Amino acid sequence: MDLRKRVSTDFEKRYDKAKYVSFNEFIKEKVFTIKEVWQAKIKNDVRDIDKNPSQDMAEVKLRQWQRLSYVNDVVMNAYVKIMIELVKDKSTPAYIHLYKRLDKKSYNQAELGFEWLADIKRLSKLFVELQRNTLIDKESDYESFKNALNGTILTDIEPIKFVCTNTLTIYLFYQLEKHKFINSFKFVNNNKLIEQTTGINNVAQKKLGYENYGNDKPRGYEIIDNIIKDL
Repeated sequence: MDLRKRVSTDFEKRYDKAKYVSFNEFIKEKVFTIKEVWQAKIKNDVRDIDKNPSQDMAEVKLRQWQRLSYVNDVVMNAYVKIMIELVKDKSTPAYIHLYKRLDKKSYNQAELGFEWLADIKRLSKLFVELQRNTLIDKESDYESFKNALNGTILTDIEPIKFVCTNTLTIYLFYQLEKHKFINSFKFVNNNKLIEQTTGINNVAQKKLGYENYGNDKPRGYEIIDNIIKDL
């Protein structure tokens, strides 16, 4: 009960009583539950991080929670878990920072997808060209496409819907890496990244024969080469 009273007091300090038509009736014979306070705080935190998805903003939110008298390690872990589920863009520094805080043992070992190295405008151009050349589904969403190629946590990637052959898709990724548009993190196997990003299975077997871009390029490779050249 003492804990709930402290939570209730904290809630009242944060919100203007004048916002409620009959605030006294609203709180009559009631002590705010921890859940109610969390919902209000988390809603504001998600909004702030969506507006400014920087690592600094994520750290500010974590420190604010740590200063609360009723927050312990269990509460912090629960908070972080909820936040990484609710923030919109799962490729931002804020999201990755929160994700790493969820499991301290894997702080430097979170498996991330491909990292886009060039200007973000060139990523949007790649998306448009892939759609224009009917290499990805015309209903594909750019935000999902961007997340898949911009350092998102590997297990959170929504595979890009390619409609061309698997071999041509794999060729695209090797060309993007060859020309330094994307980069893989050292502790994640490239084949695994391609599989997670595209939904293709057994990438290692399918890439054999043209890994070094010799005479075994897949049919339609000219389209990929032209897209890469124009980026």
